[in-house]
Amino acid sequence: MKNKQNTEHEILNVLKDYNSGKSGLELFKKYGVYGTNIFELNKKYKDLGPHVLKVIIELHEENSRLKTMYAEVSIQYRKLKDILKEDF
Repeated sequence: MKNKQNTEHEILNVLKDYNSGKSGLELFKKYGVYGTNIFELNKKYKDLGPHVLKVIIELHEENSRLKTMYAEVSIQYRKLKDILKEDF
């Protein structure tokens, strides 16, 4: 979890260990997750099963990919618009 995209398996493992009573120090050593991140993950994903969590993470990835695509198309549109203004 050290500055990388969390996979559903890692999130589930962290939450499982957290709910089983492991301390924050043990979780930090094992997964590299700080206490505030554990709290946020628990708050966000506590009632979700592995299948639902996987779907949510895939949707977040697709959303970020679509945002990037939109930004690229928007830049291309502005460039074409500027080129057309210069020609006339």
